[in-house]
Amino acid sequence: MATSQQTSNRSEVLRQRRSTRSTRSSTAPLSKRPAKTSGPTRPPILMRGSLTQAYVPDARRGKKAKRRYDVALGTQGVEMRLPSLPKIAIGWRLVSGLLVAVLSFVLYTSWNLPVLKVSAAEVEGLKNLKPEDINAIANVSGKPVFLVKPGEIRDELQAAFPELASVTVEVKIPAKVQVSVVERVPVLTWKQEGRNFWVDSEGVAFPERNAQAPAIVVEAEGALPAPPEPEEGEATDVRVNPVVPAELVGAVLAMAEEAPKDTPLVYSAQRGLGWKDPRGWQAYFGNDTQDMEAKLSIYKAIVKRLKKDDVQPAVISVEYIYAPYYRLER
Repeated sequence: MATSQQTSNRSEVLRQRRSTRSTRSSTAPLSKRPAKTSGPTRPPILMRGSLTQAYVPDARRGKKAKRRYDVALGTQGVEMRLPSLPKIAIGWRLVSGLLVAVLSFVLYTSWNLPVLKVSAAEVEGLKNLKPEDINAIANVSGKPVFLVKPGEIRDELQAAFPELASVTVEVKIPAKVQVSVVERVPVLTWKQEGRNFWVDSEGVAFPERNAQAPAIVVEAEGALPAPPEPEEGEATDVRVNPVVPAELVGAVLAMAEEAPKDTPLVYSAQRGLGWKDPRGWQAYFGNDTQDMEAKLSIYKAIVKRLKKDDVQPAVISVEYIYAPYYRLER
């Protein structure tokens, strides 16, 4: 009996202890514990300066946003998803690349397009020269029309052919180069140091061509007189240098009318213009060409007087209009 009572007493004591523990746990305040975070903890970040200098991780590069397309089918609630396509952003680089490609194609096509290539220059106004001579200097055969430079062709033609008084070059699309020229008219042939030149009325000399030579011929010895200097403000063409002064050419033309027929005129640097008269004497009229008509009149009067007196001179000189003379010996 004693043993059973002890067992019941122990049971009662245990029940009381349990009830006391449950009461304490319900009334005790909840303790604040830090929430456990999943995953590894990040290391502390040390910063200097303002917050704007803080490190901000960049977004992952190389991936572009994609656009998804869903197509609804005939059955309700059923649709088909198409493969996603990346979004294409058209920027200045793409536009500039397309422009470069288009311009390169146009340039290549224009460079090699037969319809834009010049076959030969069309020349107008030629008399003594030939079209082949002009094309040899112009050098436009087989060249694209947009590479032809009219100014350069004009300068090259006038430098190569001084007998051209004027040159006009026009370029027309698709592939036409038209050259219009005006040739100088030769009035005399100038012979000096074994070379022959044609000279026009302005004193410009140029080579002989395959044409009829002028009837007036001048055989020159020594240096020519220098042409007069242009006046201040007077426009001059530096591409054409006259070798014979225009005043001297005018004097030659005036003398040719009075000189014996088929007699070449002569020019001397010391005694000026003259001719070898077929009647046996040498006539000189000097370098001063301003009074040539008066000199010719004086010369005629001297010849008439000598013929009347039956005198055969060797030289008749009217170099100085106020001091003409004749000599019986040279």
